[in-house]
Amino acid sequence: MSEGKASRVERDYFGEVEIPDGKRYGVLTVRAMENLSFSGKLLAQKESFIRAMLEVKKAAAMMNMRTAELSEAKGQAIVRACDALLDARDYSDFVVDAYHGGGGIATNVNVNEVVAHVAGVTVSATEDVNASQSTADACHTALHIALYREFAELDVRLLGLVDVTADVTARFAEMETISRTCMQDAMRIRQGERFSGYTAVLKRRRDKIRMEMPRLLTVNLGKTVLGSGVGASDAYRDGITACLRDVTRLPLVMTANGFDTAQNVDLLVDLADVVKLYAETLIKFCQDLRFLSSGPEAGIGELILPAFMAGSTFFPGKVNPVVPETVMQGAFSIIGKIETIHLCYRHSDTDLNVFEHMAGMTLMEAIAELGAITDLLGERCLKDITANQAKCAEYANALIPLVVDLKAHYSYTEVQTLLTTKTKTELVEILKGVTNR
Repeated sequence: MSEGKASRVERDYFGEVEIPDGKRYGVLTVRAMENLSFSGKLLAQKESFIRAMLEVKKAAAMMNMRTAELSEAKGQAIVRACDALLDARDYSDFVVDAYHGGGGIATNVNVNEVVAHVAGVTVSATEDVNASQSTADACHTALHIALYREFAELDVRLLGLVDVTADVTARFAEMETISRTCMQDAMRIRQGERFSGYTAVLKRRRDKIRMEMPRLLTVNLGKTVLGSGVGASDAYRDGITACLRDVTRLPLVMTANGFDTAQNVDLLVDLADVVKLYAETLIKFCQDLRFLSSGPEAGIGELILPAFMAGSTFFPGKVNPVVPETVMQGAFSIIGKIETIHLCYRHSDTDLNVFEHMAGMTLMEAIAELGAITDLLGERCLKDITANQAKCAEYANALIPLVVDLKAHYSYTEVQTLLTTKTKTELVEILKGVTNR
């Protein structure tokens, strides 16, 4: 410590550590900060996860009192400390790297030490706050709870995008234009029909995410480090899930196989993959928006995106599709994070996946980014999107749509012959003749 600043000294079997007064963490947190930091992202930034960890510690203390693992005095002190931290939402002392190695150990010790400090000097972080738990089951359970809640919040935002896109579909319902296949002119289509496809895929991908969410309600608190439950009493294991349900108000269930849960994080991979496919869907959608709005004079020019800012410091008056491009970049970032989650699963070994913590934290970031770009696309692009009706009408009356109309009256070979012998004006007259019969 620098001279003139108060501090306290804490000891472990590696030696002494000086901790500034007023800080509620302890020696193990300092060790973790010194040895396991690399990302620059602190646990304090993961509020939903901290909330879930505090709920885990609260439920564990309540169950440990019932099974006499903790005295009423210590157990109630821990419960009050968790409640105080949850109410204040002051997470400034959760200072470890959110992406540290070691299977989540830094997170667990940081939470244990802060809770113990708030609870009082008679409460031990390791012996009392962590009683009947391991880092593995405490962090896994908190990750599942936090992810479930974050997916629930994301779901509302995804529904908002479906609704906005459905509104565009209704506004463009009768506006005829041209379709394209292989980037070439094809048959006549309504803009509303095109946007109905976007609406349908966004709804389907949202539904797929919703289908996966309930799997997060399976947790392993009470199974301790490897899945056997060693270190927790039978009574604790039998009652902890119901206790945690009461604390979180979520319909949680205990995993059927604790060894499987300790070894494998394929559930997180499944969830990551449905997030990835949603992100890829946004890329396709935004790519179409950029293409259909290209111009204004030398491009497609069917759609007119809302203009919010200059698109260039070189070309005066140039407006670019910056919102779709931002959404695409966000989707690129999400896809990269999903690959990280696959690596966390792929490189697990034997009896405990020590990379689960990173997979869970990474998935939280992907969810946050997906929510942000979903809002951006809906509010700053689709909500006020318009179409160039004159340009759409011109495209609707182009040659290939005319050819498709003729095919309703002539064979493929006959139409092909007409195309080689007649002008477009003559083809229009031929069509009028057969449709007026």
